[in-house]
Amino acid sequence: MGGVPRARSHPDRLRGESGRVRDEPSRGSTDQQRAQFLAAVSHEMRTPLTSIVSFSELLSGETTGLSPDGLRFLGIIERNADKLLRLIDDLLMLNRLEAGGLPLELTQVSLTDLAADAVKSAAPLAAKSGVTVHLDAGEGPPAWADPRRFTQVLDNLIGNAVKFSHAGGLVRVQLRYVRGTWRIDVSDTGIGIPPDEAARLFGAFIRGSNARIAGLPGTGLGLSIVKSLVEMHGGHVKVDSVLNQGTTFSVFLPAHSDVATP
Repeated sequence: MGGVPRARSHPDRLRGESGRVRDEPSRGSTDQQRAQFLAAVSHEMRTPLTSIVSFSELLSGETTGLSPDGLRFLGIIERNADKLLRLIDDLLMLNRLEAGGLPLELTQVSLTDLAADAVKSAAPLAAKSGVTVHLDAGEGPPAWADPRRFTQVLDNLIGNAVKFSHAGGLVRVQLRYVRGTWRIDVSDTGIGIPPDEAARLFGAFIRGSNARIAGLPGTGLGLSIVKSLVEMHGGHVKVDSVLNQGTTFSVFLPAHSDVATP
């Protein structure tokens, strides 16, 4: 058949409707625009959501003026606004990680102390869920880490373990130092992960199918953030799981200062 060939003369250039050749956006430029758009939208959404949460908390204190249904509806508003705020925070964090805009403030820290604080922080939610959290920490030297960012790693892993455990379940946080490396295991006795899905869980927006079916809340961003933060510290993370029996996330972190500050 006749006609004008549709092949382009250059992979990074294409013709506009006027026939003039124009540059096709590069992958780097597109990624940068996406990151900027995501950051802008997230910040714009955070402001009104913060107001919603604040005024909901004020209204919840005025219990005499609200009917039982009104209080129930207010609780739904608060829970969903908090959920959206957590999602926005996770998106902003992931965006900064991908853009390399999250420098670490590395110092010598006690992982045992960080783990103890993380277990203490998780205790109220665990008690409400009927889950026991146990810390088993061995001795070892300080680790070269950013205490704030590594606390995020611990909070995320322990929070997940509690969330996916049944009432009466046990979450064990174990720390061991072996030949220059700290190993941190966060184990639960919960729903587990389908065998063919475990390797993909560290991707953004990926969740286990059984968690979605069970209606358990989550954004699918937490483990992606955990993986990025651990790798920024020069370590790595892996997962072992048995469906309907439990899951263990293991973090391996070098103890000494062989990690270059980003």
